[in-house]
Amino acid sequence: MATEHDNTSIDPVALADGDAVLRHALHGEPLDPEVARRVHERAARITQKIFRLQGEIDMETINALFRDDDET
Repeated sequence: MATEHDNTSIDPVALADGDAVLRHALHGEPLDPEVARRVHERAARITQKIFRLQGEIDMETINALFRDDDET
């Protein structure tokens, strides 16, 4: 059983939310607004963590990365 110090387990609510999002995307099932809210909040927290660790990338750099893909 996972403990609060076990970082390898996935939150069962997050797993259920992911399943609901997949059913919504693949089968057109309605997505509960509460699930959508949790997913958006989780994504915002992850995005902020990435920005804290890696810094933000300016739009010119992002566009240059896409241009590099087009050239190959």
